[in-house]
Amino acid sequence: MPNIKFTHQYPKLHGQTSATLLAVRELSFPQDRNTDLVEYDTTYPSPHGVDYYPLPDGPYLQLIFVGNKHIPFCTIRSKWGGFRKNKKEYYESCIGKTFSIIVKESE
Repeated sequence: MPNIKFTHQYPKLHGQTSATLLAVRELSFPQDRNTDLVEYDTTYPSPHGVDYYPLPDGPYLQLIFVGNKHIPFCTIRSKWGGFRKNKKEYYESCIGKTFSIIVKESE
């Protein structure tokens, strides 16, 4: 089973531990930047109250999942970088697959 990693326990996850990938969409910031979407995607609780994961300008993928509690959520990921040269191609090949949700702060 592939993994999807998160840096924090984001409220949007609702404590779900696995999720099936439903769709992949391309976004480009600043052109497609929507304050409500970015706030939804990046907000997490912190000792200071609420913090936001930074999303600089650039090409992104929006991954749309439904979790093991049947609660849908999305996550925005950089389109390039990391260990995959073409993340869009990789994630599109994973549509319909179930991912384990790994939260880094709980490792």
